[in-house]
Amino acid sequence: MDIRKIKAFADRYLINVSVLVLAWGGMFRRSFNCDTLTHMLYTEEDIAIMMQHGRYLTALQDWLLYQVGLSTVTHTGITAMAEVLLLAFAAGIVQNCFEKKIGKPSGIYEKLAWISITALLFTNVLFAESFMFGECALMFGMAYLLASAGIWAFTEKKYPLALLFFFLSTMEYQAAVIYAAIILSAWIFIENECVITKKTVIQEIVCGCMTVGSGVLNMISLSLLAKSGLVAEAGRSASIGNIVQKAGICLWDFGQILINSRGLLPKTGLPLIVLCIGAAVTLRKFAKERKWKSAGYYVLLAAAMFAMVYILSMTQYDTRTYPRFICMFYVAQAMILLLAFWCAPKRGRELLCYICCGYLLIQILFCNIIVSNHMVSNTLDKTYAMMVYEKIMEYEKETGESVKKLAVANDIDCPFSYNNVYYKTDQVNERALGTVTNTLVNVVSGRYFEKVPMDEDVFQAYFEGRNWDYFDASQQLVIIGDTAYWVIF
Repeated sequence: MDIRKIKAFADRYLINVSVLVLAWGGMFRRSFNCDTLTHMLYTEEDIAIMMQHGRYLTALQDWLLYQVGLSTVTHTGITAMAEVLLLAFAAGIVQNCFEKKIGKPSGIYEKLAWISITALLFTNVLFAESFMFGECALMFGMAYLLASAGIWAFTEKKYPLALLFFFLSTMEYQAAVIYAAIILSAWIFIENECVITKKTVIQEIVCGCMTVGSGVLNMISLSLLAKSGLVAEAGRSASIGNIVQKAGICLWDFGQILINSRGLLPKTGLPLIVLCIGAAVTLRKFAKERKWKSAGYYVLLAAAMFAMVYILSMTQYDTRTYPRFICMFYVAQAMILLLAFWCAPKRGRELLCYICCGYLLIQILFCNIIVSNHMVSNTLDKTYAMMVYEKIMEYEKETGESVKKLAVANDIDCPFSYNNVYYKTDQVNERALGTVTNTLVNVVSGRYFEKVPMDEDVFQAYFEGRNWDYFDASQQLVIIGDTAYWVIF
C-alpha cells in the first residue's frame, strides 16, 4: 500500500468536496420538488416505478432503506451530502486517469486550472436538476461513481470490469454512461497522441459498445423482465422517429445552452466564449505544428462529444432535453478545456488558469442563486398550502363538518414556476402548486384528503374564466360539504 498515493488522493478528494460544497451546500437543507413529494407519500409505488425504468439498484437501495424505516426523503439534506461525497470521489477517479497520461499539474497556476476544469463535470448550472430530486440524490451520486469506476477500468485495459461497472451504472441512472463515453473519447485522443490509427478506431468502437451498449443492454433486460411479469411494464423504450425534426429540436436547445445555459446563466454567451477559447488553444497548436490530420481528428472528436450530449434526447418519443440529460454539455466542455490545458505551453496554462477559475466561480455563484431560488419556491409552496389548510380548519371549526376531499384545478394561465423565481428551466425550480397540489397539501398538513375531480357546476359558479396572478384563498378556495374546491393561480 502506497501511503503517498493515498494521501495525494485524499488531498484531491477534499478539494473536490470543497468545490462541490461551495456550489451545492445550500441543498443540505430539507427541500423538495414534485417527484420528491410523491415519493414521500407513495414510496412503495415509486420503488416499483424505478424498477419499470430499469433502475434496479436504485430500487434496491430505496427498498432496503424503507425496510429499516428510513427513506431517501426523510432528510433530503443528508442525501444531498451523500451525493456530494460520491461525486467528489468520481471526479477524483477521472482526474487520476488523465494525470497518468498527461502528468500531474505543477505550480499553483496549473493546479488551479486543473481543479477548475475537472470541477466543471459536476459544478455547473445544468447539473442543478440532479440536486432537485431529493429522493434521487443517492442514485445520481452512485451512477456517476460507478461510471467513473468504469472509466478507470477501461484506461487500465480491464475491459470486462469496465463493462460490469458501466452496466451497473445504468441500473442507477442510464445517462451516466454518456458521461463515461464523452470522457473516454477525450482520453483515447490523448492516448493515441491525436492520431487516428487502427488502434484508435478499435478503442472508440469498444468504448461505444461498452458505454452506450450498456444502456441498450439495460433496455433489453427491462423488456425481458416486463415480458416475464417481474415488472408490471417497461417504463422506458427507444424511438428514432423523425430524425430531422428531433435534430432540429436538439440544435435549437444547443444554441440556448451556448447563449445562457437554458436561462440558468445571464444572456451573455459565456459558455460559447469559453468553448471557443478552449478549442482555439488546441487548434492553434496543431496549426503551428502543421498537424492538419490531428486538427481534423480534433474537430471530429469535438463534434462527436457534443452530439453525444443528445443521444438520450434523440432516442425518446418526445425528444425531451432535460437538464439532467444535457448537463453532459459541461462534461464535453470540460474535455475541450482539458485538451487545451494539455496542448498549451506554460504561459498558455497560466492564461487558462484565469479563464477557467473565473468561469468556475461564475458557475458556483449561479448554482447558489439557483439553490436560493429553489428554497424560495419551496417556501411559497408550503406557505400557500398551509394557508389553504388553515381555511379548511376554520371551516371545520365553524360548521363541525370534516373536510375529507380536495378537488383541484388550474386557472387559465397557470405557470410551472413562480414569477419571483428567476432562474428556472424544466424541473429546475418547478413549483409543486398546480402540478402535485393534492400531494403537497397532504404532506404539509399531515392529513389525507382524497383527490377528487373538480365539480363542473362549482367551477362554473365560482371560477369560470378567472385568471389570477396572485394567491387569494378568499377567491380561489370554496368549501362545500366535505369537499374543498381550489383553483390554482
